[in-house]
Amino acid sequence: MQSILDIDILPAQHSSVSTMAHVFINSFDLDGSVKLMYTKDEIVPIIQEILHDYIDDDAIQFRLAVARHTRRLAGWMSFGVIPALGRVPEFAFNEMTSWAAQKLIHSYASDYRYPLAAQLEDRSRHGQSLHMLRHRLVINTIVTDPEYRRLGVAGKLLRCAVDRARSTDWAIWVQTPTVYEGLFWRNGFHDVGTFGLDLNAFKPPEEVAMGVHGRQLGIQTWRQMKLGSRAESLLERAIAETAEAEGTRGHVPNPRSTSPPSSASANTTTH
Repeated sequence: MQSILDIDILPAQHSSVSTMAHVFINSFDLDGSVKLMYTKDEIVPIIQEILHDYIDDDAIQFRLAVARHTRRLAGWMSFGVIPALGRVPEFAFNEMTSWAAQKLIHSYASDYRYPLAAQLEDRSRHGQSLHMLRHRLVINTIVTDPEYRRLGVAGKLLRCAVDRARSTDWAIWVQTPTVYEGLFWRNGFHDVGTFGLDLNAFKPPEEVAMGVHGRQLGIQTWRQMKLGSRAESLLERAIAETAEAEGTRGHVPNPRSTSPPSSASANTTTH
């Protein structure tokens, strides 16, 4: 078995695009929404086109995780770099899955798959507008070859974005199905929003017509998460300390009492 110490992180090259697309399409077997938006065969050329379009764009950073001894591609990631000023490609703000689906569907807004792809993009953009500063990083995708799962590959890839954010003191945004959220919890992210979509509403029309007699897909949940900048963390800490001070202001403890203040007197501020 390959260990994380045997993984090299390298910048992506055009010669890697075909292999990157292959790893991508095999990485979402746990994501029911992806299976509704496209099949593996039809999305491969779209993924390759996106990679060729943006692999040399400074606003999109691609990193490969390569097994040191075999030189096999174990996984890869991309993240958008969104500065305070200047034009940024739309892809930088989005997740690869919904972006690829919309590119596949093109202008065929009547396609039953379009509303799901568009809603995922809209949710992410709205969440960013609520919770992020103008300058930020956005995780577009992190994928691992199934043979290299649970070996720390995704975590080491994510560190590339975290290190970049720390060097500029920027925050990082990600919108992810909850099945993948553990990676981000472990790396210091916290959730700022959660939403669920009933995937039954996005099935092909012939399946929708079958109602309860058709395939039942259930509700899929996404987590919107961020890793705040140092400046944000200091501000949040200051706000919390101020709220705590205001909550206990005016309370004079009884020197004869060894019990803590009651919750009614100690928590007068609503957070």
